[in-house]
Amino acid sequence: MAGPLRFRWSHETWDRSRVRRDLHASLDEALGARLDGPWYRPPPGYDACRLEMDNGDRALFAWGEDAFWLGNTQTPEALWRTEKYTFEEVPYPVARWAQRELLAELQVQDPWLTAYDHVAWFFLPVLLSKDGRGSSRAFFADHAAGFPDATTDDALDFYERFLSTGVFDDYRYTMAAKLGTSRQVDLTRMSATMGEFNAAKVLTDAGQPIVPEVQMDSGHALDYRVEPVDGPSALVEVTRPSRPVDR
Repeated sequence: MAGPLRFRWSHETWDRSRVRRDLHASLDEALGARLDGPWYRPPPGYDACRLEMDNGDRALFAWGEDAFWLGNTQTPEALWRTEKYTFEEVPYPVARWAQRELLAELQVQDPWLTAYDHVAWFFLPVLLSKDGRGSSRAFFADHAAGFPDATTDDALDFYERFLSTGVFDDYRYTMAAKLGTSRQVDLTRMSATMGEFNAAKVLTDAGQPIVPEVQMDSGHALDYRVEPVDGPSALVEVTRPSRPVDR
């Protein structure tokens, strides 16, 4: 199962002829692919393209002194040995361009979701992932992000207001990835993930600064470390107890 979207960063020399030979031709043979121009102006110093596969997969590629691949499809062999990086780990102009491209695509496919700017941006690595794009959107659309007795709009408005505070901006990939990229909606696990967001809102509303995914000496991670300005820190683990018959 593929994980959330990450860039592949190539330090080799690329030009349009190599893009056609090593990327487009490879994907066209395997899946059927069309090589198009980008929807938005590429980052300064880069050329760019979109690769659109017959099965609905997409990929972005930008090249200049180095090159960046971002796709929810199979990776061409020419990029197998490249390292992966999150949106926050690549140069900002590249990340900004790629996110504009992806958000525009999401706007075409699911405008109800992009109406919530921060939700769409924050969960973009999962919402456009190879395996999780269908299940993550269904979780928000059909299950109100795990809220019982709530509408989709109620749930998305709640998370829009919370995420717009920026409390998780520095931990975006870590927290978004918790939603998972399974092809199937795992309602229990995905609801538990959003329960961590709910707990974070309670803590931050109480004025408690938090750091997520605190690594322990045992190798495990706890959900949060609370770091009050005027007191000792504390560890927080979020649980979601259920009725015995549902366990």
